[in-house]
Amino acid sequence: MKENSSVKEKVELKRELGLIGATSIVIGSIIGSGIFISPKGVLEASGSVALCMIVWVIAGIIALCDALCYAELGTLIPKSGGTYTYLFLGFGKFVSFLYIIQATFIITPGVFVVFMLTFAKYLVSVIPTCGSPELLEKFLAAAGLITLYLVNCFGTRYGAHVSIITTFCKLLALAVIIVTGLVAIAQGTTNELGTGFSGTSRQPASLALALYSAIWATSGGDDVTRVVEEIKNPTKSIPRALIFGILVVVVMYILTNIAYIAVMTKTEMIGTRAVAVLFAQRTLGPAAGIIPMAVVISTLGTTSISLLSSSRMTYAAARDGILPDLLSYIQVDWLTPVSSMTTLLSMSLLWLAFGEIGSIINYLGFLGTIFKIAIYVALIKFRYRSFNHVKRIVKVPLLMPVLMILMNIYLFLAPLIIEPQIEYVYVGGGFIVCATLLYLVFIHFHFKVPFYDNCVTVAQLVFRLSPPFRNADTD
Repeated sequence: MKENSSVKEKVELKRELGLIGATSIVIGSIIGSGIFISPKGVLEASGSVALCMIVWVIAGIIALCDALCYAELGTLIPKSGGTYTYLFLGFGKFVSFLYIIQATFIITPGVFVVFMLTFAKYLVSVIPTCGSPELLEKFLAAAGLITLYLVNCFGTRYGAHVSIITTFCKLLALAVIIVTGLVAIAQGTTNELGTGFSGTSRQPASLALALYSAIWATSGGDDVTRVVEEIKNPTKSIPRALIFGILVVVVMYILTNIAYIAVMTKTEMIGTRAVAVLFAQRTLGPAAGIIPMAVVISTLGTTSISLLSSSRMTYAAARDGILPDLLSYIQVDWLTPVSSMTTLLSMSLLWLAFGEIGSIINYLGFLGTIFKIAIYVALIKFRYRSFNHVKRIVKVPLLMPVLMILMNIYLFLAPLIIEPQIEYVYVGGGFIVCATLLYLVFIHFHFKVPFYDNCVTVAQLVFRLSPPFRNADTD
């Protein structure tokens, strides 16, 4: 389907996200269900209250350094795609292809499934049910995914509204926990808050696991760099959103853990499956039901934000020719990348129906650390080679990406050394081999799928899709 030039110039992503929307993406993408369900990992691994709090502070500093590095990248390269885009510009097609394949078809849809099954489990826990809970949970998860897909398809601003509302609800729920805990402390209930370093684990491996858990819980803020082309005044909004959002999350996490430890013992926190639920039962009485609903809202909001940001990454890869160009096509009425969102939805529903994705995510997840290392190497490369002539609005000290490289090397090696499993090699190596074969066939040798053009034409006519308008900023 051919578009005339007057129409085609309008077929591009719209800048509909302001500072509040960008900040809600940062906060909402970090705060998932984990802080409500299982923040016990850090406490269990560290062994003491004092070391637990120190680990959270260290994780916050690392998250802030990561945010500042991404702030430099996001303001230097005003293109959608985030990590994918920086890998593409820093290391070329092959590395970025490896990243986008595992992100689009395995990791991101798998994470959606995990989030939405959590959403369904907690929703089922507060409504009367009969029959098979597992079947109902899968149905609710699928319904939730489709609803979020439709909301984000109709316009970026609608997805942003969901992000802002759910982020506010998350912060409100955490505020309830924090205030309740502070009141309990004021009334003399401290349990093990004053135990300091008592019980601290002496094993280096334990500290590594504690730090790993805390860093995992504070990661995800870089999602905002995937939607750069839809943010108003990105050179100012991105660094402000990243820095403010990370600081809010870290402070809230530390205060929430203090509230938990004040009301419950270490044994209780480590032994329960849902820390916030037990906390609410102890302190909120009849109002304890707000916590399961907080988990429902939190997972819903996080999935919506991830769908919004991840679809832009897939869109950017297709626009660069790394994925089929149909995935970069934009719906001409809503000006959203419907093709890329449909791909993510389809893969998510497939994993939900037939796949056991949890173990695959665990085994492939550590590969994400390699890509993180590559990002910081790319930042250094951009400064002294590729973009050395470009004036930087945000410029972090060189020591910061160097330290982040060393930290991520440690995080990559830690699970292999602490708990070596041959499955890491099999799954990771198998993925790299398969992805390399796909790259050689479709990217290097340009194999053309039969009837692909016919399918693209039908999709354009049925869904009113058009290739994105290209300009100097996106090419």
